[in-house]
Amino acid sequence: MSVVFTIAKRDIKSYFASPKGGAILFFFLILMGSFFQNFVVSYIEYEQRASTMGGQAPTLEQLLRAFFYNLNFILVLIVPAVTMASFSEEKRNSSLRLLQTAPVKAIEIVLGKFLATAGVMGIVLLAASVYPLFLVKYGNPDGGVIVASLLGMFLLMCSQLSFGLWISSMTNNQFMAFLFTMFGLFLLLVLNWLAPSLSGGGVAEKIIKYIASTDHLDVFLKGMISVGNLAYFLCFTALFLFLTNVSLDSERWR
Repeated sequence: MSVVFTIAKRDIKSYFASPKGGAILFFFLILMGSFFQNFVVSYIEYEQRASTMGGQAPTLEQLLRAFFYNLNFILVLIVPAVTMASFSEEKRNSSLRLLQTAPVKAIEIVLGKFLATAGVMGIVLLAASVYPLFLVKYGNPDGGVIVASLLGMFLLMCSQLSFGLWISSMTNNQFMAFLFTMFGLFLLLVLNWLAPSLSGGGVAEKIIKYIASTDHLDVFLKGMISVGNLAYFLCFTALFLFLTNVSLDSERWR
């Protein structure tokens, strides 16, 4: 395991030694800050309208759900930017070949890269948690919803990172890795809505909807943690880490 942590530590340092890590965090905070401000302004307007004209006022839990749904869309851009160079850049400059000739197993390289990207995205999620904490300070949201939502977002990030690492392991072009990862994550995001037109109903539609991440994340955003949805994200992550390991092993024998 020391090899895994050494690789992870090296990669995390490389993210923040270059402008890349700072730029990702900067643009993420700018986007989330502007969206959160708009959500809060809309929430206040709807609440005032409900108090003067009648009707049901929105809840802070609905505001939180809108915030995390928006974060889900932004991850489609952030995750590919984090994973695109994990293997493709090292393939291009042949540093991966040096790593493969060292007494290091392919699975250790994969896990090290995964821990590094998960660490970077963990910092991103930690920065995003400032906004729910703002609501805790100035409002009274359900703490369970916040905890479950953050857990769901972290599990979603891990599954997306494993997919991005798999794509990066199959090319030496960063742009292609970014493009195909973004396309795959966007497809997983909208697959739930495309299922009826793709399958025509029946069992096939249920299978396609299960593959999509949207419904599984939605359970966490409602403040619930279920074994089935937890297993979905863990199995998805394990599957693509395994495929990344297979891809890396095939490179070793070429």
